[in-house]
Amino acid sequence: MKQVEMVNGHLRFPTLLSGDGEPVILLHGFPDTHENWAVQMKLIADAGYTCLAPALRGYAPSCQPGNGDYSLHAAVDDLLVFANQLGGRVHLIGHDWGAAVGYLACARYPETFCTFTALAIPPLKRLPQALLKVPEQIKLSGYMQFFQLPMAPEAWLKKDDFSGIDKLWQRWSPDWEPGLYLENAKHALREPGVLPAALGWYRHLIRLWRKEQRETQEWLGMNITVPTQVLIGEQDGCMSPRLLDHTVNHGDFPGGLRVERVSGAGHFLHLERPDTVADLLIAHLKRGECLA
Repeated sequence: MKQVEMVNGHLRFPTLLSGDGEPVILLHGFPDTHENWAVQMKLIADAGYTCLAPALRGYAPSCQPGNGDYSLHAAVDDLLVFANQLGGRVHLIGHDWGAAVGYLACARYPETFCTFTALAIPPLKRLPQALLKVPEQIKLSGYMQFFQLPMAPEAWLKKDDFSGIDKLWQRWSPDWEPGLYLENAKHALREPGVLPAALGWYRHLIRLWRKEQRETQEWLGMNITVPTQVLIGEQDGCMSPRLLDHTVNHGDFPGGLRVERVSGAGHFLHLERPDTVADLLIAHLKRGECLA
C-alpha cells in the first residue's frame, strides 16, 4: 500500500494506492477517512485491479479550498479530474458521501465510469418521495439539519475527545466494535480545518441560490446508464434499509442495477463484513470490465 497524492489545481489529495490493473476509485464518507479503505483495497487489488482511495475535499489540510467550496458539484469536479488523470475510464465505489458523489457523477458523466457501486446510500433520484413513505428516516436524518447550524455541531462532535463521533458510529453500526477504524477517522478529523470542512459538505446542501447547486439538482433527475450496484447493511442506523422499497426502480438504471442487503452489518458495512462486501464488489467489477 502506497501513500501518493491526487491533484486538482492547487489542491493535493492524500491517496492510498494499491495493485496493478484497471483503475478503481474508492470514495469515503463522513465521519471517516480514506485510510479505512485499506482492507478492501488489498482484496480488490489481489483480484487484479489498481485501487486509489483519495481523501474527500477538505479531509486533509492540503485539499481545503480557499473559497470554502464543499459543494457536491465541486466534489464531482474533483472526481472527474482524478478519472482523467487515470486515463478517462474508471470503476467507482463510494460509501456515504462518496456514494452521493458517485450517483451524481455517473448520471452526468456516464462515459467516464465502467461500473459504480454505492455503499449505504439508496438510489437518490426517488429519495425525496421515499422519505414520505419511510417516516423513521426523518428522525435518522436529523443530524443533517443539525450539522447545517453554525458552531454548535463542532462543539458537540469535539466534546470529550470527539465523543460525538463515537456516538454516530455506534448509532449507525450497532452491535459492532470499530476499534482502529474509528480511531483512524477521529485522527483525520483532528487535523487542522478538517472538521469544519467535513461539516461544510452539509452546509452547502441548503445553498440553493448557487448555480452549481441547481445543476446538481438537475443531475439527480437523470437516469444512470452506468452498470450500478447498491449495497445496504440490514442494520444500518443512518439510512433505513426500508428506503430500498421505495427508491429502487430498474427503469432509472438502463445500464443495469443490482441491489444487495448485507446481513449482520450496519452503515459501515465494508468495514464490518469486509470479505462479503469485497466478493460483491469484485463480482460487479468483473461484470463491467472497462474497454480499452
